[in-house]
Amino acid sequence: MPFVSFVDEMNSDCIFCKIIARQASAVFVYENAGAVAFLDLNQNPKGHMLVVTKKHCRNIFDIDDESGRAVMRAARVVANALRAALNADGLTVSQRNERAGGQDVFHFHMHLFPRYHNDDPSARGFQPAGADEMEATARKIGAKIADN
Repeated sequence: MPFVSFVDEMNSDCIFCKIIARQASAVFVYENAGAVAFLDLNQNPKGHMLVVTKKHCRNIFDIDDESGRAVMRAARVVANALRAALNADGLTVSQRNERAGGQDVFHFHMHLFPRYHNDDPSARGFQPAGADEMEATARKIGAKIADN
């Protein structure tokens, strides 16, 4: 995947800024001028993705319109690829703001969770996947993005 240069100011304490700047590792599946999408380390369910603004915006209360458009475009592209690649019956999108709203990384991001008939969307628990499994999942999703 080509790297789109990261030109916005980076917050050196933010893990997502470090991931975007390739100073921390992640398994990327999509990137546009203002957003990136990568697999969450918690693969519950398999294919759990994060869509993150490239510009450091704390949350929905301070996201700018350009970053908002970029992240929504990325979420739509990735959602369609997730559904096709993993044969998902649906998708849950989650976006949290401030501690009271459940936000734990203070950089605007959305979670995309593939869903299936009869699964339990309330099931929680950290389920890390191995690097090989994550790369294989990313390739499947990336192939569907490339098909569009």
